Amino acid sequence: MTKQDSRPDPDLLLQAVKAQEAPAGRGRLRIFLGMSAGVGKTFAMLRAARQRQGEGIDVVVGIVETHGRSETAALLEGLPVLPRRRIPHRGAALEEMDLDAILRRRPELVLVDELAHSNAPGSRHPKRYQDVLELLEAGIDVATTLNVQHLESRKDSVEAITGVAIRETVPDSILEKASLVELVDIAPSELLKRLREGKVYLGDKAESAARNFFKEDHLTALREMALRLTAERVDQDLQRFAGHRGAGRPWRTNERLMVAVSHSPHSEKLIRATRRLAFRLEAPWIAVHVDDGVRLSEADQAQLSQNIQLARRLKAEVITTADADLSGALRRVARQKDVTQIIVGRPTPRWLRDRLQGSLLDQLVAENDEVDVHVLQPEERASAGRPFWKRWRGESGPAAYWNALCVLFGISFIGGLLEPVLGYQAVGFVFLLAGLFAGSLLSWGPALFIAAGSALVWNFFFIPPRLTFAISAPEDVLMCLTYFLVALITGSLTRRARRHEILTRVREERTNALFEISQDIAGSRDKNEFLAKVSERVGRLLDGECGVLLRDRAGQLAWERSAPYSPVLNEKESAVAVWAFSKGQAAGWSTETLPESRTLSLPLVGTSETLGVFVYRPRRPRKLDLEQENLLHSIVRQLAVSLERHFYESRLREAQRLEESEKLHQTLLNSISHEMRTPLTTVIGSATALADDGTRRDPEAVRSLAVELLKAGDRLNRVIENLLDMSRLNSGVLALQREPHDLRDLVGVTLQRLGANLAQHPLRVEGGEDLPLVPLDFRFMEHALSNLILNATQYTPPGTRIRVSLHRSAPAWVELRVEDEGPGVPAESLPRIFDKFYRVPGTPAGGTGLGLSIVRSIVEAHQGDVRVENVSPHGVRFIVRLPLDERLTQEVP
Repeated sequence: MTKQDSRPDPDLLLQAVKAQEAPAGRGRLRIFLGMSAGVGKTFAMLRAARQRQGEGIDVVVGIVETHGRSETAALLEGLPVLPRRRIPHRGAALEEMDLDAILRRRPELVLVDELAHSNAPGSRHPKRYQDVLELLEAGIDVATTLNVQHLESRKDSVEAITGVAIRETVPDSILEKASLVELVDIAPSELLKRLREGKVYLGDKAESAARNFFKEDHLTALREMALRLTAERVDQDLQRFAGHRGAGRPWRTNERLMVAVSHSPHSEKLIRATRRLAFRLEAPWIAVHVDDGVRLSEADQAQLSQNIQLARRLKAEVITTADADLSGALRRVARQKDVTQIIVGRPTPRWLRDRLQGSLLDQLVAENDEVDVHVLQPEERASAGRPFWKRWRGESGPAAYWNALCVLFGISFIGGLLEPVLGYQAVGFVFLLAGLFAGSLLSWGPALFIAAGSALVWNFFFIPPRLTFAISAPEDVLMCLTYFLVALITGSLTRRARRHEILTRVREERTNALFEISQDIAGSRDKNEFLAKVSERVGRLLDGECGVLLRDRAGQLAWERSAPYSPVLNEKESAVAVWAFSKGQAAGWSTETLPESRTLSLPLVGTSETLGVFVYRPRRPRKLDLEQENLLHSIVRQLAVSLERHFYESRLREAQRLEESEKLHQTLLNSISHEMRTPLTTVIGSATALADDGTRRDPEAVRSLAVELLKAGDRLNRVIENLLDMSRLNSGVLALQREPHDLRDLVGVTLQRLGANLAQHPLRVEGGEDLPLVPLDFRFMEHALSNLILNATQYTPPGTRIRVSLHRSAPAWVELRVEDEGPGVPAESLPRIFDKFYRVPGTPAGGTGLGLSIVRSIVEAHQGDVRVENVSPHGVRFIVRLPLDERLTQEVP
């Protein structure tokens, strides 16, 4: 290898640095993997946790299931265990891991058993692995357990082997996020022995497991699956190490094949041969295409796409890279992927190229002594390459040769003018300068054309004897040969520089496109906005029409006709989109599935589910080149990640709303039951007493019981009114009947209605004589003022005064204040005093906690506001502000 090739790849070094820096802000995940239950995953996790605890690490048990195993339970001793969260569900209380408690505790390491577990309804996340992801994002290390049958990619295979339906799965991306995957292995015979001894399941469950899942052949197959999965993970880690370890021979822990793919039809033979060899060796294989910057015709582009699709169908890992140096790119990929064998086609002999720099095969063999190179002969020599004049014409185009001819005529004309003055040898230098400029500005073919033409023109028209190609002076012969050397050197350098320029521009365009799309997603307010922006931008980039179809709540593909990002599809195109969504594979135009469709449907695949379909329709019949295809797939992947994050956030908000609704529902039931129990008890007691003959003969006792019945009925009526008003306010059907009223009348009617409720509190009314009429709904504002005054009577000692005052706070506002002499409200409770069902801690029992919330809702419905403040030395003041009608204020002088 050359010295340059021996250096580590800078991109991979950057990835390695990022991989090492990421855990500083993100937790590490350690997975204990086993073939089934009972192999000892939880035991191994607890034993490792105790070891970490002995090293001084703060370890906490988030949730661990012992399943009655005494050995496992013994390892829990000495480890702090957080209490589980109880979630009411269908009359029962389910226990789940308390995610919020762990986040508040913030241990260095938390143990979370059974990663594939489904959380109880009402939890923040439907799956436990989502809880784990949140813990990792919070910077907390997690150790967890997982059975191989719960991996999404292995689910179908396990069901086919065991005949048992697997209902709980985790996405394979979880394994990719894991810093360490540790296999917990045991022989199937030993596991069956443990099952018979009751160390796996107890009672009838053990017998059922022995009859169905726990059979030796089933366990042997699952064990192989777990071993292979672990080996694949180790192999991936080895490849990452190999990518940035720098120079050195590949580590031949396993054969790995690589085939070079181009736009040649011969590549199909190479791909199939590599697949056969990989199958015989049971080895993974890679198909690599190197974009060297040469523009391809539509036919070549179509052939290249066909070759790439063939490699993908045959299960190759397809890699595309850009580099003007073909052999250098192949060596770099081979070193990064730890390739042991390279398969290439025999290059077409080219005399000049082979003499100057050697063929691709020569370069690979000469500079790649640590990798075996296999060379396959093309079936037809004609298909392996094109004549040199066609290659040059294809790279430059006819216009370039026409321009070169014009330049040659111009230089010849200028030379004819200068030759009488300067002599023919000076004119030769003019032709030489023309060759230099042509080599630096034009591509290989036109530059060589100008060099050869300049030599012939100078020889024929200027060198004595003229009008003949004979040359007598040796220096003139050397001058003619110099033209060709200059053309070859400058043309080769220019060709390489142009290819580097093209590759750099393509990379820049792709990076800019992805950056702009990321900006569109980050800067959009909602899902509809960023989907519309991305669809429009991709359509401009790829000269087509784009749209997105998303799934509905039922998991089916939905057509939102009114959405700005929704594509217009006919029946056939809709069927293609549905197929792509259901299968999770690309379909339609430019694919091998339903290729007659005019649209390309690409599934938006998240970590665990398909979220929708991205639809692309080209405006003109053409083939996307490989770079455009890769760009489109990159955009679709980025869009899927953004949509998945949006869906998760929506589900989280919905779960939080449901949880809050459940809490409100439970609080409402508790409050109403407590508030109604006292008056109902009074009603029942009074009615029972009135039914007694002795009581009925005592008029004073009957009068006293009647008063108690009236008080209890009034209290029940207030509870029902509060509930009905809150229901109307929340439903948005509240219709205010606003008419001009005097606030003094409002206060008077309210105090008259409260009557006996104010017997223990002296009440004083101040101000309001010069206030204008206020537009308000009298009944609702009476209810609001009643709640404020009753709140003062309920939470202040008997005998303390209550003051109601009326003021004009601004030209367009009036204030109604209710002030008491109670203990006041703690400062931490002031911001929540108007919340539904909120009660200040330590206050006497009674009330639903809706009164003040109704006050705020009624006042805000009048376009007013209400606030609360403590007064010195003691007491609390509620201030209600209501707007005035300008037409009514003119009546007051």
